[in-house]
Amino acid sequence: AYYGNVGSPTEAPEKNDHGDIDVIVGNRLCEFSTMDLAQDLGAIDHVKNGHTTSFAIKLPEKANEFFQLDVQSCKQGFFEWEIIYNAYGDLWGIIGMFVARLGFTINDSGLHIRVAEIESTHPRDCLLQLTYRPREIVGFLGLDIDCYDLGFETLDEVYIWATASRFFRRDCLEKSKKKELVGKKAQRPMIENFLMEWLPKHLSIGVVEEDRQSQRERLVKEAVETFGKRTDYQQMVVNHKQRLMKDEMWRKIVKVLPLEGKDLGEAIKALKALLRWEDGRPVLCVEGIPDTRVPALDDDIVDSVVLPWVVEHWQEALNQ
Repeated sequence: AYYGNVGSPTEAPEKNDHGDIDVIVGNRLCEFSTMDLAQDLGAIDHVKNGHTTSFAIKLPEKANEFFQLDVQSCKQGFFEWEIIYNAYGDLWGIIGMFVARLGFTINDSGLHIRVAEIESTHPRDCLLQLTYRPREIVGFLGLDIDCYDLGFETLDEVYIWATASRFFRRDCLEKSKKKELVGKKAQRPMIENFLMEWLPKHLSIGVVEEDRQSQRERLVKEAVETFGKRTDYQQMVVNHKQRLMKDEMWRKIVKVLPLEGKDLGEAIKALKALLRWEDGRPVLCVEGIPDTRVPALDDDIVDSVVLPWVVEHWQEALNQ
């Protein structure tokens, strides 16, 4: 055996073309190469794309026909979540669309909040993971896990289950440009069907009176408390503020240097490598000086202490 966990996510109901066979694997048991796996599967060819490897395998008794087996490896501990996350076609893509408009993100790593204080300036760094445990995710979204466990026989059942979430509010999707949403999901007919056909026929679902911003703030606060992430949240905000202060300091340093182009770039590179902080003042990193980086400083200290020092010492940094 190559993996301790092997499973196939449930396909969407009413699917006419079943296409490839998808398998999710986790908990690798031994060392092996992709070629080893290909040989044991009897594959004549394989292609690796990220965490997924596609194998071309001959159909029994049909010499010139093949099927594609897609084997997706998941991170350690995430197997149970990935099986659900990839189940029922684009179910979690649909849920992801409406939770996103309330400050949450769902991906293959689980459920996250997007820290609002960070999102506007550094959207790639704003995610705070809440959990990757399926029952915790489904429960927090206000969805019925028992109903999910029974399965869905029609797309209508899938859509009804998803829109029962306390996060679902139709105005989030109606106020978005549907053509733009569908355009981004051009290869996702299930999402297009939900947005353009099913949703307009169910006008009473997802009508929410609460202001969206108020709802976002309430749900994020609840999530932070529910999953014990208050300290992590606060630390992310503190780190972000310090990052902005440091970025602003370097923008000011760039402006006071009497250089431009390549010379300016080399001077900034030298200062970033050598600038240290000792006893409340900037110093150049030399032998005997503690390796203490310049902390986040308020504008007054930057203007009155750091900038004058840089004007006087930038050439020394460049010459070291």
